[in-house]
Amino acid sequence: MLFGVMGLLITSCKYDNYDKPNVYLKGALIYNNVDTVFVRQSSGNNIDQAAVYFNLFEPGWQKTYSTPIRVVVDAGGTFSSILFPATYKLVVPAGNGPFIASTDTTVVKLDGSKTINIPVTPYYLVRNFAPTLSASDSTVTANVKVDQIVTGANAKSIGSVYMYINRTAIVDGGNNLASVNISGGSITDPTKVILKAKIPNLAKISGLGIATNQKQFFVRIGVRINGSTEVYSSVKTVSLP
Repeated sequence: MLFGVMGLLITSCKYDNYDKPNVYLKGALIYNNVDTVFVRQSSGNNIDQAAVYFNLFEPGWQKTYSTPIRVVVDAGGTFSSILFPATYKLVVPAGNGPFIASTDTTVVKLDGSKTINIPVTPYYLVRNFAPTLSASDSTVTANVKVDQIVTGANAKSIGSVYMYINRTAIVDGGNNLASVNISGGSITDPTKVILKAKIPNLAKISGLGIATNQKQFFVRIGVRINGSTEVYSSVKTVSLP
């Protein structure tokens, strides 16, 4: 028994002495080498329920091709993961996100930290988003262009276009103080979609930590796509005087 316990301790020490992951893989979802594709914020810390993600497969002694490392894409369309130096196979699952991604496997060799962009083709992009605020009645107005990128057989229709307002930069369908929407069927000119919503009176909102004297608010446009997930604009700010 003594020799058995000693053997286990030695084995345990060998495993414990492996170096920690020490290189970063960073990057963004990019369309046409220019546009960042913004997506929904993943809820909580459960990566298995991430809104948008891709998989890394690491050949090796403890990994098989059926056990992926899931890398979560954040609301800004970017990602960052700390990994072991190795050669990985990067796969974007089909139907994951408001875009079409290549079905080819990308080989990523990490012998040091690296930044890469993942090319995707979004179904839509939000352009010309510059919200304005009427100080007299706290109304936020956005006049945006919803640009259809994917046409033809793979095209998808717009379900609704939303404008969300929140106290923090995390602002989307699940994180907002106020929102307004227009259905896709009601949009006659996608180059001129107008949305208006009022910033609510914070003093009338119950909840721990609500500051009633906040002046700056965060605004974002979301396009809900039939048969897919939402694509977003970048986050903009408006300020009360």
